[in-house]
Amino acid sequence: MPIFRDSDIPTMLNDFGVPVQFDGISGIGLVDYVDSVTLKENGLAGVVNKAITVMLQTSAFPSLAGMNAIGQPITVDGARYNVRDRLQQSDGAMTHLLCTN
Repeated sequence: MPIFRDSDIPTMLNDFGVPVQFDGISGIGLVDYVDSVTLKENGLAGVVNKAITVMLQTSAFPSLAGMNAIGQPITVDGARYNVRDRLQQSDGAMTHLLCTN
Protein backbone atom coordinates (compact mmCIF):
# COMPACT_ATOMS: atom_id res chain seq x y z
CA MET A 1 0.00 0.00 0.00
CA PRO A 2 1.48 3.39 -0.95
CA ILE A 3 2.22 5.86 1.80
CA PHE A 4 -0.06 8.91 1.89
CA ARG A 5 1.60 11.98 0.29
CA ASP A 6 4.84 10.08 -0.42
CA SER A 7 5.19 12.09 -3.63
CA ASP A 8 5.58 15.33 -1.59
CA ILE A 9 8.79 14.18 0.11
CA PRO A 10 11.27 14.82 -2.76
CA THR A 11 10.21 18.47 -2.88
CA MET A 12 10.94 18.87 0.84
CA LEU A 13 14.30 17.13 0.53
CA ASN A 14 15.41 19.27 -2.42
CA ASP A 15 15.44 22.43 -0.28
CA PHE A 16 17.88 21.18 2.36
CA GLY A 17 19.14 17.80 1.16
CA VAL A 18 22.56 16.63 0.05
CA PRO A 19 23.47 13.94 -2.49
CA VAL A 20 23.31 10.38 -1.13
CA GLN A 21 24.30 7.09 -2.76
CA PHE A 22 23.17 3.85 -1.19
CA ASP A 23 23.01 0.36 -2.66
CA GLY A 24 23.59 1.66 -6.19
CA ILE A 25 20.85 4.30 -5.96
CA SER A 26 21.47 8.05 -5.98
CA GLY A 27 19.10 10.41 -4.22
CA ILE A 28 18.78 13.23 -1.72
CA GLY A 29 18.89 13.00 2.07
CA LEU A 30 18.85 15.28 5.08
CA VAL A 31 21.97 15.11 7.25
CA ASP A 32 22.39 15.93 10.91
CA TYR A 33 25.14 15.41 13.46
CA VAL A 34 23.89 14.23 16.84
CA ASP A 35 25.31 12.99 20.12
CA SER A 36 25.37 9.20 20.28
CA VAL A 37 25.96 7.04 23.31
CA THR A 38 28.24 4.23 22.20
CA LEU A 39 29.01 2.63 25.56
CA LYS A 40 26.70 2.19 28.52
CA GLU A 41 27.49 0.59 31.84
CA ASN A 42 24.95 -0.04 34.58
CA GLY A 43 22.48 2.27 32.88
CA LEU A 44 24.89 5.23 32.84
CA ALA A 45 26.23 6.82 29.69
CA GLY A 46 29.92 6.02 29.34
CA VAL A 47 31.05 7.36 25.97
CA VAL A 48 29.22 10.03 24.01
CA ASN A 49 30.41 10.99 20.55
CA LYS A 50 29.08 12.69 17.44
CA ALA A 51 27.24 10.52 14.96
CA ILE A 52 25.86 11.33 11.55
CA THR A 53 22.21 10.69 10.84
CA VAL A 54 20.78 10.64 7.33
CA MET A 55 17.06 10.89 6.72
CA LEU A 56 15.95 9.28 3.44
CA GLN A 57 12.67 8.71 1.65
CA THR A 58 12.07 5.00 2.21
CA SER A 59 10.41 4.37 -1.16
CA ALA A 60 13.36 5.95 -3.02
CA PHE A 61 15.76 3.38 -1.51
CA PRO A 62 13.93 0.01 -1.56
CA SER A 63 16.73 -1.89 0.18
CA LEU A 64 16.14 0.18 3.35
CA ALA A 65 13.10 -1.96 4.11
CA GLY A 66 15.11 -4.91 5.42
CA MET A 67 17.73 -5.24 8.09
CA ASN A 68 20.29 -5.88 5.33
CA ALA A 69 21.00 -2.13 5.29
CA ILE A 70 22.96 -2.39 8.54
CA GLY A 71 26.69 -2.54 7.89
CA GLN A 72 26.35 -1.42 4.27
CA PRO A 73 28.34 1.52 2.88
CA ILE A 74 26.66 4.84 2.15
CA THR A 75 28.08 7.98 0.54
CA VAL A 76 26.73 11.24 1.93
CA ASP A 77 27.72 14.53 0.29
CA GLY A 78 30.89 12.86 -1.01
CA ALA A 79 31.92 11.26 2.33
CA ARG A 80 31.78 7.50 2.85
CA TYR A 81 30.16 5.99 5.95
CA ASN A 82 28.66 2.67 7.05
CA VAL A 83 25.09 2.23 8.25
CA ARG A 84 25.07 1.37 11.97
CA ASP A 85 21.31 1.35 12.54
CA ARG A 86 18.10 2.20 10.73
CA LEU A 87 14.78 3.39 12.08
CA GLN A 88 11.66 3.98 10.02
CA GLN A 89 9.74 7.01 11.23
CA SER A 90 6.00 7.15 12.00
CA ASP A 91 4.21 5.85 8.88
CA GLY A 92 7.44 4.50 7.33
CA ALA A 93 7.72 7.14 4.60
CA MET A 94 11.08 8.29 5.99
CA THR A 95 13.96 6.24 7.35
CA HIS A 96 16.68 7.57 9.64
CA LEU A 97 20.09 5.97 9.28
CA LEU A 98 22.67 6.25 12.03
CA CYS A 99 26.05 6.14 10.28
CA THR A 100 29.66 5.73 11.36
CA ASN A 101 32.91 6.22 9.52
